Amino acid sequence: MAEQKNGWYTDPTGQYSYRYWNGTQWTNQVSSSGTTLNDPNPMDPSAATTPPAPGSEAPTPPQAAPASTVQVTQKSGSAFGTIIGVILAVVAIVVLIVVIVALTGNDDSSTSSTVAPVTTQAPTTEAPPTTQAG
Repeated sequence: MAEQKNGWYTDPTGQYSYRYWNGTQWTNQVSSSGTTLNDPNPMDPSAATTPPAPGSEAPTPPQAAPASTVQVTQKSGSAFGTIIGVILAVVAIVVLIVVIVALTGNDDSSTSSTVAPVTTQAPTTEAPPTTQAG
């Protein structure tokens, strides 16, 4: 019996479209509808070594879907950038304070006092009229 070369062949279990033959046995790499994945269920050991039938090669080898990868890099900032940021924050705070003072008009030299004076003098009481006996 001629050995089949490694590659994708029709899945002998019928669960998937294709299964990978590594030259000596079937692997758990399978493909269906263009999606390549690993079969979680192991094949029967006696069937795992049965070579693929001649002519059952996949017309085009299934391509593994490219893994979605996200690369996150963190670039450390320079000290110069940090200093500029702090300076800008201080300037913004000073400008905010000046604007608030200008809008509220809290200038003590231009305000006049309109508060009524407070008296602390006790009220006077008159003595009752006295009568002279005659």
